[in-house]
Amino acid sequence: MSRTEAWFDRIYQDHYGHVRAYCLRRAPAPDVDDAVSEVFAVAWRRRDDVPAGERTLPWLYGVARRVLSHQRRGAERFRRLRGRVAAVQDPPPLHPDAVVVQRHEHLEVRRAVAQLRPADREVLLLAAWEGLSHREIAAVLGCSQAAVDKRVSRAKQRLARQYTSQTGIETRRPPASAAGGGGSR
Repeated sequence: MSRTEAWFDRIYQDHYGHVRAYCLRRAPAPDVDDAVSEVFAVAWRRRDDVPAGERTLPWLYGVARRVLSHQRRGAERFRRLRGRVAAVQDPPPLHPDAVVVQRHEHLEVRRAVAQLRPADREVLLLAAWEGLSHREIAAVLGCSQAAVDKRVSRAKQRLARQYTSQTGIETRRPPASAAGGGGSR
């Protein structure tokens, strides 16, 4: 039989109930439909590997087993992350004057960044906002780390000039909130 949509429809009709029941017995109810969908998505992607006849259902069960295992690992990672986030202490409240100054400085930095050329803005944002090392930025941009080192350095200089021109505040280097990300990790 050709592995067409008609073949897949037949596999789905014949085995959906069994695969869903398998998943219901092994996973929380809210996760079952996603698991079943993933099992049949795998079957479609790997349609040439799906055995015929009586071996189809056990093969689908094997896929379901792996899908459920993957879901459990993901749920466990999420649970641990949620625990770590909950354990993070809020910083002490700032004095209202400090908040106003900080917000104003951040706004000025964002304005200065917005005035940069797109290439300068991108390299700084990859470093500061995405937290990438120069090596990782090089992979994103498809260039050498040495080229990124130069681009970041020049972009920081341009940002400092832009920041100074709009605020009148001399700076030897751009404000930390816009130029972070550092060199190699």
